Amino acid sequence: MLDARKVIAVLSALAALALLLWPPSQFSPEMTHAAALCVFALGLFAAGLFPEHVSAVLFFLIAMLFAVAPASVVFSGFHSTAFWLVFGGVIISVAVSETGLGARVAQFVAVRLTASYLKIIIGVSTVGLLSAFLIPTGMGRVVVLCPLIMALADRFGFVVGTRGRTGILLAFCFCAIFPGFTILPANVPNVILMGGIESQYGIYLSYAEYTLLHFPVLGLMKCIVVVCLVWLIYREPPRLCRSEDGDGATATPKPFRITELRLAGILAGALFLWMLDFVHHISPGWIALGAAFLCLMPRYGVLPPTAFATKINFTPLFTTAGILGVAGVVAYSGIGDLLGHAMLDAADLSHGEQGRTLIALVASSMGVGLAGTVVSIPAIMTPLAGGVSEATGMPLDVLLMSLALAYSTVFLPYQLPPLLVGAQVTGLGLAVTSRFCLILAAITLVVLLPLDYLWWSVLGYLG
Repeated sequence: MLDARKVIAVLSALAALALLLWPPSQFSPEMTHAAALCVFALGLFAAGLFPEHVSAVLFFLIAMLFAVAPASVVFSGFHSTAFWLVFGGVIISVAVSETGLGARVAQFVAVRLTASYLKIIIGVSTVGLLSAFLIPTGMGRVVVLCPLIMALADRFGFVVGTRGRTGILLAFCFCAIFPGFTILPANVPNVILMGGIESQYGIYLSYAEYTLLHFPVLGLMKCIVVVCLVWLIYREPPRLCRSEDGDGATATPKPFRITELRLAGILAGALFLWMLDFVHHISPGWIALGAAFLCLMPRYGVLPPTAFATKINFTPLFTTAGILGVAGVVAYSGIGDLLGHAMLDAADLSHGEQGRTLIALVASSMGVGLAGTVVSIPAIMTPLAGGVSEATGMPLDVLLMSLALAYSTVFLPYQLPPLLVGAQVTGLGLAVTSRFCLILAAITLVVLLPLDYLWWSVLGYLG
């Protein structure tokens, strides 16, 4: 049986080679080299044949060996605020796990659930939704909280293989991951978009504005849709179980440890500053960096001195820097403008066709996401938005924000690494997760995206 990862990697390499051998007539030699490298690099990221940080290092190596772009462009991701936002998110994720605050949040909801499947689903979905505000990486939310939700399913008598357990785990994974697309510092595609907008257009992306535009429909309403789908498809009467030590719904919670209280204060302060960034104009990346410093600070922090060397996973940092480097090379080479005009010619867009322009951009972005991962959507499409804006007269900020509509619509798990990991960690498997993905994507296309368009109109964002 063919390995899909190897097939994608080989096809990407062949596509890159074809670009080098038979470049489009409109491409200059520099543009051809940049396009070939970006196709190959994004193919490696999408295939997952190598660990993501290895793919990023290979991209850096090839770009510098063959002088595809200046070092300041290739390594631009390392000095972007997006990189430091991910860094802060990694530190915070470790702190939430190490202090036990994540376990306490899950338990707080669990002990208030009754023997009703609907209430259990609402409870775990609420934990997932709240975790998107507290843990600024989708992978962190999955890794930290999935074991707790699996234990919760066991407590309610849902053993491995039961429909009820499948529903609980699906509800948590989808509500922990998908609302993150609507909360600026909550996942990698958002920070890639933020970094690209800042570096390529000099536009400051506001946490409050971004959340107001996207969270009500694509965050909160999508969670409600997930709850309804799980209840309709997987509902099963629970059989409440209690552990041998009496750790049940009536167990007295353990008192807070000082590290939990400190971390709760750090997270509350960071969230407060993120929500008020339209007042103080401090980048979310620097707020996350400050929170990370407080977590790591000797004596007064929440992590032991050895945590930085032994607990921190640097893979997301190199992945973020690599993706931003690809986006930087695309922008530097001029491919973005060329492809933007080609896309417009194919769609036959013109001034004043606002709805058609949005549909064309979102549909094209979804196609990019299907060809790789949703992370590639902001990496590739952000540089194109400027050309689309010039050709159609639509405001650039509207076009940039519409990219979130595309990368928050996931058709299959391979497009979204945290969901892929969640499917494996929980034992859900790709078949079950893929079916649920397709159902949710269909509802998003038919119901939620039109509602989001109406929501933007109500806010006056579309003019």
